[in-house]
This record gives sequence, C-alpha cells and structure tokens, in this order.
Amino acid sequence: MGMFRKIAVVALATALAVALPSPARAHGQLAFSDPADQTTVTDARDRVTLYFTERASSVAFFSVTAPDGTRVDHGWSGGEPKPLEKPVTELTLRDGKWEPQEYRIGFPTVVAVSHWPQRGVYTIRYLSLASDSDKVSGEIRFDYQGPVSAAPADWQAPTSQPDPALLGQSAPSAAAAPTGAPAPAPADGGTSWPYWLIGGLIVVAGAGYLVLRPRPRPGGRPRTRR
Repeated sequence: MGMFRKIAVVALATALAVALPSPARAHGQLAFSDPADQTTVTDARDRVTLYFTERASSVAFFSVTAPDGTRVDHGWSGGEPKPLEKPVTELTLRDGKWEPQEYRIGFPTVVAVSHWPQRGVYTIRYLSLASDSDKVSGEIRFDYQGPVSAAPADWQAPTSQPDPALLGQSAPSAAAAPTGAPAPAPADGGTSWPYWLIGGLIVVAGAGYLVLRPRPRPGGRPRTRR
C-alpha cells in the first residue's frame, strides 16, 4: 500500500473518531425552555422557565443577560413537574454498557426577570450538576421586541458567580437526585460493546475497504497484490 493511501486511512479513521458522538451525555439535560432558543419575545414577562429531565442541583447557577451585558435575573426557584410533549433520551452506563433511557417528565426552573432595559438579544445561561455529578450547562438566546421597562427603584444588578463546586474547584455539593422511577432499561443484547462503538467500527471498516480495494486495470482486470 502506498504512502498516500496509508495517510488517507489514518486521516479518515481520525476524522470519524472525532465525529462520532460521545456516549457520556449527562443526566438532567435541558428538555425545552420558555422562551425557546432563537425565538422572538414580545411580552414583558416576569420570568423565564427551563425544563430539565431532573431537578436542578441546589448549587445550580442561572443568569439572564440583556444585550448590553446587564444582568436582569432575580433569583430562581423550582416548580411543578409536567409531562414532556417530546420525550428526551439520555444514555446510562449499566454494567459497562451505555443504554438509552427515556424521560417523559420535565422539572422546571423558574428564573425571575426584574425588567427589560432594551430590545435585542437576551441570553439565558445555566450551569448545574446532574445526579451522576456530570455538569449540565448551556445557553439560550432569544430576541426581545417587547416594551422597554425601567429597573425597580431598589434594583441592584446581581454579581453572583457559579458555585466553586460547579467549576470543579471543590467537592460537589449534594446534587439533586432524579424524581420518579426511571424508565426500564432496554433488554440486554448479549454484548458488552456499546452500540455507538459498533456502528463506528462498521463505518470505519467500510471506508477503509473503499480506500484499500484493488483498482481495476485499464483492460478491466483487477490488479493482483504480490
């Protein structure tokens, strides 16, 4: 095999390994939010709500930032769970295997909003710990085009920062345990290999065959390796 084809095989395998999704998706992921990401809001609501597959950790951090960088969040609290319109599937490690587990209940976090100082793109940021101590983080951006309002008379923009436990600077505080019985695990397929890895190996093997297969000679007869 020529040097070029060796390099091509290595590059292809590396690219596929990077492209394959990691199975270690944290529990407690965001199911949906109100407002949703990349939407437009026209009403001067007093809160935003995020629904997760587990209750947010007691040390979770939430913020709402105006277009000019000013924070307008005013604390957060939990709410009543509600059924999800679209179930969320996460991966759970059981006996050395990553197995899909479906969640049908959303656990809300309600973040109070003090005022709407300007129109434009606002950002909701969240950082929490799942029951398996994995981080759950992300952000939601939405375009506010409702009425502008002044800050309350006694308003002071929050300066709080994430708990050190969320940043890996100390042992995590007690993360919220999931509420409700988990969905039954899928039946054992008789193998200890994760399905995502098996699929990735099949893709790599197929791609390698396409790169390494003998090329036909101009006369139509394939070349024979010696």
